[in-house]
Amino acid sequence: MRNNNERIIEPSCGDGNFIESALEVADAKGLEIDLLAVEIDTEEYKKAQIRNGHRNITWVNEDFFRAYGELKSNDEKFDVVLGNPPFIRFQYFDDESRDIAFGHLRDVGYKPTKLANSWAAFVQLSIELLNDGGRLGMVIPAELLQVKYATELRERIVKHFDHVILVTFKKLVFPDIQQEVVLLLAEGKHSKEGNICDVHTIEVHDESDLDTEILEKVIKHAEAKHTRAGMKWTSFFLPEKCFGVLDYWQKNSKLTSLGDLASVDVGIVTGRNKFFVLDDEILHKYNLKDYCTPMVGRTSAINRSSFNNDLFKKAKEKYPSYLLDLKNIDEKDFSTGLKEYISLGEQEGVNTGYKCRVRKRWYEVPSIYISDGFLFRQIHKYPLLVSNDAKVACTDTIHRVRLLKDVNMQQLCAAFINSLTFAWSEVCGRSYGGGVLELETKESEELPIPFFEDVVLDVEKIEQLLSENNIDAVLEYVDGKLLIEKMGMSKEDVQSLRESWVILRDRRINRK
Repeated sequence: MRNNNERIIEPSCGDGNFIESALEVADAKGLEIDLLAVEIDTEEYKKAQIRNGHRNITWVNEDFFRAYGELKSNDEKFDVVLGNPPFIRFQYFDDESRDIAFGHLRDVGYKPTKLANSWAAFVQLSIELLNDGGRLGMVIPAELLQVKYATELRERIVKHFDHVILVTFKKLVFPDIQQEVVLLLAEGKHSKEGNICDVHTIEVHDESDLDTEILEKVIKHAEAKHTRAGMKWTSFFLPEKCFGVLDYWQKNSKLTSLGDLASVDVGIVTGRNKFFVLDDEILHKYNLKDYCTPMVGRTSAINRSSFNNDLFKKAKEKYPSYLLDLKNIDEKDFSTGLKEYISLGEQEGVNTGYKCRVRKRWYEVPSIYISDGFLFRQIHKYPLLVSNDAKVACTDTIHRVRLLKDVNMQQLCAAFINSLTFAWSEVCGRSYGGGVLELETKESEELPIPFFEDVVLDVEKIEQLLSENNIDAVLEYVDGKLLIEKMGMSKEDVQSLRESWVILRDRRINRK
């Protein structure tokens, strides 16, 4: 709140928290404001009115995407947008509301997708309602920093604002949803493109540390960063030197995207792992070995660059390791034990779960195949690309990797373990509660790898070091061979890449 009579819109006011805060700030500064509050949920709308109904507020109990159309047709503009939009994927959204939103987005040059989340559309369309010189302040998922569906939004923000501040929190602001959020502050809206946007990043412990003076002080002493097309914003949280080195080398033409060499697909979705993934006891009790495929379902079992038969035997001792696979097996060929086990599943209601009940035969798990390799989907310390030398299947806790070209899988997996690839995985992955980094399939295929067929890495040496949990020694070896000797990086640049990985890794791991 800066000036008298500013027009402010809250596109999803909920029960009125942001409205109440805005009014308190305006009162403290002696400002009169013109506030429009939109909320689709009638119960929340009523709560917001009860809390703030005595004030001069325009209330709209309607879907924001419908309200947006009315506001645009009346050529209404605002000086400030604030709020905390809903975090709901469009694939789960009301069809009519989604179609209206997509129509508005296409009208202003976006290419919406059902894989996107509704919060992005709220931000995208809110920007369109701002006057030149307008400001935006919204609490949104940290997905803004790196997900593909927010690429257009990131680029639109820096093209149409003079200054952006990204505030992140060391502590989870909403622990119940286990999702990292950022406070996006943007000012100096302008309709024409071309101005250079300054970006500042600030990290505080939690929301109680937010203070205008602190923000201004940090910005005053921090150098602004500038983005480029396609850049992931997670890298903004690196020191200037690390940021520059990572940005420079990630674009190097000698690197190969994983997707150029292999496809990455989700693992097998069973619908109920407890039923479909069997241990030795169940396997023998119902005599199901002829109906099962060996599989792995825990990243802790594949903590090497090569998953061989010896590691599978060890995994089998700890975890259920057989997948019920009834593809192309006629029911007349079912054994008595298998029929009993299927009956047990029906008694426990396994067949009523969504994934199972939509199948032609609820107990037949689709898309079972043996991939060339695995890729960690959820990561704690560091990602790994793993050669599937044991020729086993995997569940959806692990991604499946299939080679597209005739390359040595073990060598590709070894080359994956380098400081540049590790750093970039932190930039493009998604951070969740508990310090977990998640790589989706498309994000995984974008990972840059210094893979050269004329460089043969010592896989046995790498395996031995990984078995000793000595990832630093592996990085020293692979970085030396690929980044320094083959790509011509200086030791200082490699050190900056390593530091980038450590900074971003520790940043997410330490967030609780």
